[in-house]
Amino acid sequence: MNDAFRLLFDQVKSGVVWVQRNGNVRYANKAAVQLTPCMLGRPFMDPAVDRAIRSAGEGLLTLPFVFETRTQEANPDTVRAVIIPAPVGNDLMLVLNNVSEERWYTQALENLIRYIEAEMAQPIELLAGDLAAMAAPGGGLDGLPGNRLSSNAQLLSGKLGKLRDLVKVFGSGAIRRDDRIVMAALVRRALKDVSPQLDARNVTITLSEMDEEVTVYGSPDWLSRAVVEYLEHVVQQARRGAVVDLSLTGTGTRVLLRSRNRGLFVSQHDRRSAFVPFGVGDHPGDAHQRIGMALARYVVEQHGGSVRIEDEFDAVDFVIEIPAGAPATQDAQMSVEQAQRYAHDMAQLMARSAKRRATAPKTGTSG
Repeated sequence: MNDAFRLLFDQVKSGVVWVQRNGNVRYANKAAVQLTPCMLGRPFMDPAVDRAIRSAGEGLLTLPFVFETRTQEANPDTVRAVIIPAPVGNDLMLVLNNVSEERWYTQALENLIRYIEAEMAQPIELLAGDLAAMAAPGGGLDGLPGNRLSSNAQLLSGKLGKLRDLVKVFGSGAIRRDDRIVMAALVRRALKDVSPQLDARNVTITLSEMDEEVTVYGSPDWLSRAVVEYLEHVVQQARRGAVVDLSLTGTGTRVLLRSRNRGLFVSQHDRRSAFVPFGVGDHPGDAHQRIGMALARYVVEQHGGSVRIEDEFDAVDFVIEIPAGAPATQDAQMSVEQAQRYAHDMAQLMARSAKRRATAPKTGTSG
C-alpha cells in the first residue's frame, strides 16, 4: 500500500484494514486496532473476522459483504464490519464501525430519564419535605438541623447544573472568548473546588510539575468548568486512598495538563464510552460522571484542544491538551498590546521547550 493511502486512512475515524486474500493483514489504522485484534503479516485473531475474510478471498461471498462482530473485551461492543475490494490491486479492505456508540446516542432520552429518577428523585423529595416543614405552623429555617435545607438545595443544584451546562454548550455556537488565561492559577482554583471530593475519597493529588507561566486564550469561566469536571473524574476513577500525580507543562505550542494514576487500568470499552454522557445500560452513577467528562471534552475542543486517556506501562494518564496559540478571533479589533503580549508568551514557551530539550539526558553508547 502506498503512502498516500496510508496517510488518508490514518485520518479517518472508522477502522480500516487492508488485507490480502489469504487473510494476512497488510495495514490497520489505529481505530481498527481498537475494534479488532490484528497484527501486520498475520491473519485476524478474531475467528469470525478471519473466517469472513478468507471466504471473501476465495470468492464465496458477494462484495460488499456486511456482518457484525464484537470487541474482545469483558464488556464487548458490537462492531459493524464491511468487506469491500481494495481500491487498487486484488486485495480486500475491512471497514469497521462501533455501532454500540451509535446506539448509546439513540437511547440518550431513556437513560436521561433513568438518571433523573435515580439521581434527582431523592434530593427533590428531601427539598420538598424541608419546604413543607418550613410552611407548617411553627416551622422555619431555624428548625432544620444543620441548615439541612441549604444542604439539600445545593445537592440538587449541583446535579441540575451539570445537565444545564451540558445542554448549554452543545446547544450554542462557539463558546470561546479571547481572554488570556494563566493555566497554573486556573488549575489551583480548580483543585480547591474539588477538595471536598478529595477528602471524601481520601485521595491525594501531588503537583510534580507546575509551569507557572504557560498561558492559553479562551473563556476563563468555561475552561475553569472543564478543568473542574476533569479533576472530579480523575478523583472518582482513583482508588480510595490513592495518590494521583498532576503536572502542567508547555511543550512547543501546546499546553498539557496530565494526571497520572498508577495501578489503574481502563479497558478499551471504558475508554471509548468515557465521554458519552448516557450510555446503554449505564448505572446512574456512571452517567453522572460522564456528563462532566462530556462537558469537559466539548469545552476543550472548542478551545482547539482535546481530552484523552493514555495507557502507560503501570499507570493511566488523563490528559487535557490545549494549544497555546493566538486568540480565536484575530481581526482588526485585536489590540497591539494583546498581540505583543501573545508574542511574548509564545517566545517564552518556545524558549522553555528548547531549554528542556537541551538539558534532557542523552542516551546512547560511545565507542
